[in-house]
Amino acid sequence: MTVTAHSGAFGTPDNSVEFIKKVLEEHCDIIEMDVTFRPDGTPVIIHSGSPNPTEGILLRDAFSLIAADPDIKMNLDLKSVKNLPAVDELLDRYGLTERAFYTGVGADWAPVVKENSKVPYYLNADVALWNRSSENALAKLADKIASLGAVGVNTHYANCRPAMVKAFHDKRMPVSVWTVNDGKNAAKYVSMGVDNITSRRPDVVTAARDAVADADNQATTA
Repeated sequence: MTVTAHSGAFGTPDNSVEFIKKVLEEHCDIIEMDVTFRPDGTPVIIHSGSPNPTEGILLRDAFSLIAADPDIKMNLDLKSVKNLPAVDELLDRYGLTERAFYTGVGADWAPVVKENSKVPYYLNADVALWNRSSENALAKLADKIASLGAVGVNTHYANCRPAMVKAFHDKRMPVSVWTVNDGKNAAKYVSMGVDNITSRRPDVVTAARDAVADADNQATTA
């Protein structure tokens, strides 16, 4: 199971150079950045879907920092799909193509992402309360997400139940949840078998992951 450092993790400003440097310093599994485009199509990191011509940190500057770490992966949380080929070009330039994937992709954006980028993507999905434990409804959701070309599902942790993890794992698709910031919930979702947890406190989630693994190992050897 991986742990993703949410933009602004460790109390740093969202989508900042300080944030990127801190995540690299902490050797996190995955770094999440909000990706969008200025009016001229220049890719930047900022939460806004329509920044002005001077807003946001250039994506090329973020990639330049991240490329120095040979291991960390990138969750590029799309806030716009205006100029995806420019993102692909930068990923190729910095040798990061194999380490990137998209989130923030809904059913309406999936065809655009598939047509304009070679980067794999998770589909963001909500699940109605009455369907969160329905094996039939969750299997249909997994099939729909697969049909849209996504590699897995990305959802708020409140949507996720053991039945969801099972339904997607039965289709060999990973389940990623956001945004878990406390140890109790982290342990709950680690034990549930999710494949990734996104957090502003990746240190807390990592500790919970390790504690659950230690407990499982002790139970196995007892």
